[in-house]
Order: sequence, then C-alpha cells, then structure tokens
Amino acid sequence: MNEKEFATYVEYVFRHHNQVLNELITSEETTIGNGDVDADDLEDAELDMIRTCDPLNEVVAAEAEQRHASFSTLMKLADVVPECESLTRELEALLHPTPAGLTDTNVDKSGGETSGAAGGPASDTAP
Repeated sequence: MNEKEFATYVEYVFRHHNQVLNELITSEETTIGNGDVDADDLEDAELDMIRTCDPLNEVVAAEAEQRHASFSTLMKLADVVPECESLTRELEALLHPTPAGLTDTNVDKSGGETSGAAGGPASDTAP
C-alpha cells in the first residue's frame, strides 16, 4: 500500500470508527434494554476499541488543530489502524446482532462468495 492509499484507508477507518461510536451513544440503552447484547460485553468491546484507536484519534486531532502528532504516535499507525478497524467491526457486530439463520453473509444465493468488502474503500485494482 502506498502513502496515498494508506491515508485513504486511515480516513476510512477513522470515519467508520466515529460512526460506530455515534451509533453506540444513541442506541446503547435500547440495545441493552432489548436484551440484544450483554452490557458487559458491549462495555468491554467499547473500551478495547477506544484504547486501540487512541493513536489514530490523536493524529486526526493534531491535524485538525494544524499541529503535528508525535513521531512515535505516527509510527504506531501501521499497526493500530488495522486493529482499530477490526475492533470497530466487532463492536458494530454487537450493536447489530445477526439472526441465527443469516450468519453466512459471504455466500450469495447462487452459492458463490461475495467480495466481502463490507463497504470498505475501493481498491485501484478492483475489477
């Protein structure tokens, strides 16, 4: 991945992370109240995601304030961003539990696998 592609990926993960956080804030009581998810599981997933995504949020905040993030924080991004994306998706899955009959989402009706892109950024090599 070149620098431009990585910057696009970082922005995508940051936006998705914030979207899920906003959704968590607005739906947490409803989700827990409906019994859709265990409150402790949701809290643990939220804390893991926030801790992991912290360097990403630091870099974005620094850019928004027109200052530079520390070199050590920038160096963490290559490892942190994919992990942040993964934990964000895990929290999102807790907020939107899949009914038992719909768990195999990567197979279409013809039996072929779908791309599995899940709304991710488009690749320059995509057909």
